[in-house]
Amino acid sequence: MAELTTQTDTLDWFRNTAPYINTHRGTTVIVGLRHGATTHHNFINVVHDLALMQSLGLRLVIVHEHQPMPLTPVPSEAMETLIASTLDARTQIERMFSMGLPNSPLHNARLRVISGNFVTARPVGVINGVDHGARGLVRHVDVGGITHALDGSSICLLSALGYSPAGELFALDALDVMRVVGRSIGADKLIIMSDFNGIEAADGSLYRQLTVDSARSEVLTATAAQRECIALACDACDAGIPRAHLISFQADGGLLKELYTHDGVGTMISPGEYEQLKPAEAHDLAGIIELIRPLQREGVLAERSNDQIERDLTHYTVVTKDSRVIACAALIKNNDSDIAEIASVATHPDYRDSGWGERLIERLVQDAKESNIRRVYVRTTQTGHWFQELGFKAVAETELPDIERQKAQHDRNSNILVRSLG
Repeated sequence: MAELTTQTDTLDWFRNTAPYINTHRGTTVIVGLRHGATTHHNFINVVHDLALMQSLGLRLVIVHEHQPMPLTPVPSEAMETLIASTLDARTQIERMFSMGLPNSPLHNARLRVISGNFVTARPVGVINGVDHGARGLVRHVDVGGITHALDGSSICLLSALGYSPAGELFALDALDVMRVVGRSIGADKLIIMSDFNGIEAADGSLYRQLTVDSARSEVLTATAAQRECIALACDACDAGIPRAHLISFQADGGLLKELYTHDGVGTMISPGEYEQLKPAEAHDLAGIIELIRPLQREGVLAERSNDQIERDLTHYTVVTKDSRVIACAALIKNNDSDIAEIASVATHPDYRDSGWGERLIERLVQDAKESNIRRVYVRTTQTGHWFQELGFKAVAETELPDIERQKAQHDRNSNILVRSLG
């Protein structure tokens, strides 16, 4: 029995990943490996996950940081050691992608990793009288070269080194490489893998999603290493990258959980609210049907055919999370009456304590007021107390206009609750 339960859980998890697999396929993702990632014992699992992501259609650019780059001069004599250690790290990453991924679902998969002189650099030069030697800044990104590699289903691997047109080699800040490359190639996501899970609130809980403004407000309480990552994530979003993620390279399966589950394992930062409350659009239809169909089978919601839902789509308001519908409700108006029905109120089980149901009702109530509707009503068999908490009062069916009474499915024996909008 336990084995069957485990199999069912696995199947449910796999089915729930399908929307995310479809959403992420074809997207360009910058994965930044911060100092310590490639030497951690979990890195082999990170490689497995990156390979799986690539096989699922993601276009991957990996930027690795061998060591943090201080804001101090880099003497020319130190460059030989820095170059050697950086190239050793890059070779190690390439070796791990080339070893056939033993003991993984992608055993013997052929992965092509391309690295090279994709980044042109310039010297920092002399600042306040101090010559910064071999320390450099990103001057130019070979977007065509990176795009060509990605179009050929290769993983593009970049080190924190840059070449000048004169043939000089400069040490770069890996965070700056992630930022500039992501902006230059128009990346869809930036994932920063460090030795911490994400941004924590004052009570120690992990923020799952933050806007850029909210993330910047957390900088003062973060550590120095965290501040660097937060600043990079926010700057990336300001530069046009829609999403930035902060996750730990120590977490087994962290990449997959972050991209292919509802809430991930780290902190996602975006320019605006990740969850959106908005009027339903054509592409939301399948999500609405998927959300309300189980509740119809349980008798919680009245039966409505797919055709009817499609005809009424303009009446629906939805809450979406990364383009997936997680809550919905409909305001069905009638030109011959001053009362409108609120119907098909549904929230995904994972978000039923998030308050989205209440916010949906208040949005529909506001829409009704703006349409000069004086009352709204619901028919419910099991959620009457919840609607009463939102200001609805139970009434007899005879208090509804004839045109609304004719819509009832009498075999459901629904309770009717009305809320006045005066």
